[in-house]
Amino acid sequence: MLVCLRVCGAYSYRLTRRHSTIFLIISFVVVLSLIFQFYAYKHQELPRYPPRIGDFDYRPGAFLKGRQPSENISYCQFNYGLPDTIRWETVHIFPSPEGGRASNYRVIYNAIMGSAYANHSKYNAVTYATQATPEFIYHIVEIARYWDGPISLSVFVPNYDMDIAINIMNHLCRCYSSMSKVSLHLFYPKMFPPKVGIHEPVITTTEISTTTQNVTDIQIRKMQKYRSLNNKTRAEYIQWVRKKKIEKMMAKIGKRQPPKLIFTDCSGLEVFDVSTFRRENNMIYPINVGRNVARNASRTNYFIVSDIELVPSNGLAPKFLAMLRKLMGDKKRDEGCIFSKTVFVVPLFEVERGVDIPRDKETLVRLINENRAKYFHQKVCAHCQRFPGLQSWLLRPSPPVVEPMLIARREYPYHRWEPLYFGTQNEPWYNEVLSWEGKQDKMAQMLEMCLREYRMVVLDGAFLCHAASPRNTTGRNRAQRINHRRYQNAVSAFKLKYPNRPKCKIMYGC
Repeated sequence: MLVCLRVCGAYSYRLTRRHSTIFLIISFVVVLSLIFQFYAYKHQELPRYPPRIGDFDYRPGAFLKGRQPSENISYCQFNYGLPDTIRWETVHIFPSPEGGRASNYRVIYNAIMGSAYANHSKYNAVTYATQATPEFIYHIVEIARYWDGPISLSVFVPNYDMDIAINIMNHLCRCYSSMSKVSLHLFYPKMFPPKVGIHEPVITTTEISTTTQNVTDIQIRKMQKYRSLNNKTRAEYIQWVRKKKIEKMMAKIGKRQPPKLIFTDCSGLEVFDVSTFRRENNMIYPINVGRNVARNASRTNYFIVSDIELVPSNGLAPKFLAMLRKLMGDKKRDEGCIFSKTVFVVPLFEVERGVDIPRDKETLVRLINENRAKYFHQKVCAHCQRFPGLQSWLLRPSPPVVEPMLIARREYPYHRWEPLYFGTQNEPWYNEVLSWEGKQDKMAQMLEMCLREYRMVVLDGAFLCHAASPRNTTGRNRAQRINHRRYQNAVSAFKLKYPNRPKCKIMYGC
């Protein structure tokens, strides 16, 4: 041992400064190469397989292409004088479900009353509750195509957005008989009540010519007037100018007209990117108000609150009802019994561009194995929809029915999970102060369900799927900060209301 130490010491002594420098340079290059290799591995692009049918963008209602709307038949039952006008004296206006009278939003229920399942018992049907802004309404036709049950749709309609929404719904109701499943509910901010039929003729007026000489003379007169003012009158003049500018801006907003919608056939508009009042005025979308409104209007004791772009798998509604009867028994089911503090989670997936939405689990799993489908928001928010038992769900053979796979809780390491589920009116409301632009809008409700020790039953043989679509995430920083602050307030309220459960990870921030 001593001999080895002496030999090593001799060689260390002989290592000159020049050799030390070379050794350090080589070490630095090796470490840098490893870092670059690791970075490239983490950000490598997955192989892209050719699409099954062709490189196309998903278009809701494409199956109606070539069909023309009926002139005499509407499959929807409009109320309150719609679709031509709105008779406000017949309208009952309600506050939002969670906010109550203190809420900044108001609701008009059953602007369209769904008639397809009116004679069904509330225990023999299950409702698809969803929400939208006018430019996304056309997705409802895909849900009506595949959902075997009533549909509750709430639409955000400030100002002339109601005109856009009613025009689109009126067109769809004359095109497709399954629209009779849909009940339409409208919600809007109190500051911008909805309007219908506000198209006005364009009036041309003769204006004074604004030549360069005229503009210069006007500016000179304004400057002379401004210089003649003293400090007191100058301050009053500035306030007057500001007031006039605000009045002009508000008058301009009030005179804006809804865009003219031109339908070539029943497959919808050529471009669904409609210019709405909400987008023109940079208004946030209170998505949780819409969710609560659609849920509150459900006439069945079980429903699923989902997004309008998600398409259900084959037979999801009747298969779920059959599962309930099997678990609960006919007697209890007919009496309207429910499972206390238990919700039934439906897995969410999305497909790549150019891939048709799969209708069964076997096709979905094949697409996932080919890297043409993945669980929802995998690249955007990996923790949001990654559910417990995901790999087991994919490996299990496709059952002919919907059945429970496992019972989980929304606890660590799934404490940021935001599932969609079949539930009842006993579940907590969605937090209405959280906006869609601020992201993670379901987080507060899910935290409350964890604190109340809810069971999450993950279902096999059922799923919801989202088509590939571009996502615009620009201009959301401010909304995300607002959501973050409001979520903190919700967490503070939960700490006072519920005992602490460490596995729920009650913390400030999303």
